[in-house]
Amino acid sequence: MGTVIGVVGGIASGKSTVARVFESLGAFVIDADGIGHSMLDSPPIRDALTARFGFSIQRTDGTIDRRVLGGIVFGDEKARHTLNHIVRPAIRAEIRRRIAEKRKSGFDGTILVDAALLIETGPTDLADTVVLVTAPAPVRKMRLIQRNRLSDAEAEQRIAAQVPDERQRRWADHVLENTETIETLEQNARRLYGQIVQRKTP
Repeated sequence: MGTVIGVVGGIASGKSTVARVFESLGAFVIDADGIGHSMLDSPPIRDALTARFGFSIQRTDGTIDRRVLGGIVFGDEKARHTLNHIVRPAIRAEIRRRIAEKRKSGFDGTILVDAALLIETGPTDLADTVVLVTAPAPVRKMRLIQRNRLSDAEAEQRIAAQVPDERQRRWADHVLENTETIETLEQNARRLYGQIVQRKTP
């Protein structure tokens, strides 16, 4: 049976680049962040969020406006904790369901769980091994401003809301330092993937 790799890292750290490399090498990817985004509009979660944060977080069509919600929670630790308490159990359950479904289909290769917050509060039982992707805060800030069209203050706020890399290092099995070019990160990711898969092979 193939291994389950968790890829974690702060916003704009290069986590998605590493996930794409692993996918190109044969891993089946489960995008936990994508799951979380889609679940915001499931009736139970949408209603719970609206009850807590008000109708201002909804668009005119009733869907959750992620930008408005983000503006509330990224600057308020208590609000962020409430959001996580509402959403994360459903995300974890869906990740487990997708892993089981993929294995049941006969896939015995590597499964990748791309989840920024997989080990925020401690070791995870959703992955066999965890890869942490890091990048300097100034670099992440510039990427957020350019990629997400955030203001300087918004970018700093979102980075400040992230779990520090130092804390995640405690529970990560491998660390990829994204301090050079994207080509270097991709090369290092390919090398690490080979090591992980080879170690798992009997």
